[in-house]
Amino acid sequence: MQILRVSGLKKYFPIKKGFFNKTVGYVKAVNDIEFEINAGETVGLVGESGCGKSTTGNCIVRLLDPTEGSILYTAENGVTIDLATASREEIRPYRREIQMVFQDPYSSLNPRMSVRDLIAEPLVINKMIDKNDISDRVAQMMLRVGLRPEYMTRYAHAFSGGQRQRIGIARAISMNPRLVICDEAVSSLDVSVQGQVLGLLEDLQAEYHMSYLFVAHDLSAVRHISDRVVVMYVGKVVEIAETDELFENPKHPYTEALLASVPKLIASKNQRSETLEGEVPDPSNPPEGCFFHPRCKYATEDCKHCSQQLLPVGDDPLGHRTSCMRFAQLSLKGVK
Repeated sequence: MQILRVSGLKKYFPIKKGFFNKTVGYVKAVNDIEFEINAGETVGLVGESGCGKSTTGNCIVRLLDPTEGSILYTAENGVTIDLATASREEIRPYRREIQMVFQDPYSSLNPRMSVRDLIAEPLVINKMIDKNDISDRVAQMMLRVGLRPEYMTRYAHAFSGGQRQRIGIARAISMNPRLVICDEAVSSLDVSVQGQVLGLLEDLQAEYHMSYLFVAHDLSAVRHISDRVVVMYVGKVVEIAETDELFENPKHPYTEALLASVPKLIASKNQRSETLEGEVPDPSNPPEGCFFHPRCKYATEDCKHCSQQLLPVGDDPLGHRTSCMRFAQLSLKGVK
């Protein structure tokens, strides 16, 4: 069952210049993308920095208003609402069902609020708890994410990065959401702490039956936690597939280049993967045709003029999809 369907989503930021602050162009951060998330599923959203991953997550939770497109969310009561066009008042009843874990645990927590107030704030705002029960509920959530309840009177500065991220996770799941957007939730943490937080997210998903949109650039973390992966490049989705299928059998040259860049734990000094040459195109002035063709070693003249619609690789129109028009002729390398 799909709980979220993103279709034709665009988010453009105006470029203004001159004395009269005139709009002279747009940065096309998210440029006509589509994907879906099923109930209980983790979808990884990957790509280079600046490709529009975080902007997509911010549009879904309406921290940013989309320029165009639809974000169809099926709520717990069966009602489907378009989050892209709904008013703030129309979205309010569904806020508790969609939460976000932010990238930087150092700036996403209010330094003037105790841990107790940080975790309880969404419950209080949504009138989901009696004031007499706040401490008990906060203690329960802190235990669930591996923190000691007696620390609830402390402030965020007294905790390490991993502990702060656990506070952010406790805050996000305190209302039993159905969908959590994890925006680079482990990228600022040490590798050992990353593993602990990923394990915590998996345990919480099994316990609360949540779905995740896991935004990341760390392909190792994405492979560990995701059921399916969506690959973005310069605001476009270029490939969608189940995790194992995408890693072992990529169908877009950009996906192949991303997989080749994954560091090897043990490698010879002489063993160097091919590096991706060229610069990422300017999202305010992307090239015609396939946006990746200036950097693609497989590109032909037709790639400079083709559309970038997602094409099914097999018989399932919602299965493995790629925007590469030459996927049937190419034999791309994956990783085992």
